[in-house]
Amino acid sequence: MELRQLRYFVRTVELGSIGRAAIDLDLVQSALSQQISRLESELATRLLQR
Repeated sequence: MELRQLRYFVRTVELGSIGRAAIDLDLVQSALSQQISRLESELATRLLQR
């Protein structure tokens, strides 16, 4: 788990969508989604409803 992944997750929750968070974080949506998926895998739980 990386601190960056946690920051991405928190920002996604704050903004309410992966798309908005990706824009805010200056990432492409697929890259952000991949990082959140990795975090979910490491924690063995679903963090977001898609």
